[in-house]
Amino acid sequence: MKLMKQTPDGWEYRLNQKETDSLCFLVSQFPVVPPSRARISRTDSDPKSDEREKLLNESLAEHRRDLKKKARHLVDPDKFKLLKKNRVFRVGTEDREILLQILNDIRVESWRILGEPENLEIDPLQLSHESLRHYHYMHLAGYFEHHLIVS
Repeated sequence: MKLMKQTPDGWEYRLNQKETDSLCFLVSQFPVVPPSRARISRTDSDPKSDEREKLLNESLAEHRRDLKKKARHLVDPDKFKLLKKNRVFRVGTEDREILLQILNDIRVESWRILGEPENLEIDPLQLSHESLRHYHYMHLAGYFEHHLIVS
């Protein structure tokens, strides 16, 4: 993945077919874990805290549904234009931020599933099938985040 051009309207990246397929697949996996119930406080005895938690969880669920819908839109085939053997991926400012958020969520959720290891150089041969999947998601999401930010 390589930045080709940046304009006031957005960015254009060149991806090879493997990168294109990997990005589309990875984004289609969002979210990688089922939603969990958020708690405002473990010790709050205020009778209104249950109501606040309910509103928080409804808001989080709505946000996640919205992100999932946007994730599908971000990797629509019309976003990738053929250029010789490569693809050109055009993304505007807002969509780029959303894509970065989705990739970061995938990376962090996968890291958590792996047990939040301090050392990311894990021997893949020592991982279960499920853990290996999240190991690859974590590194692949990091790869795309890096190229979106650093390029």
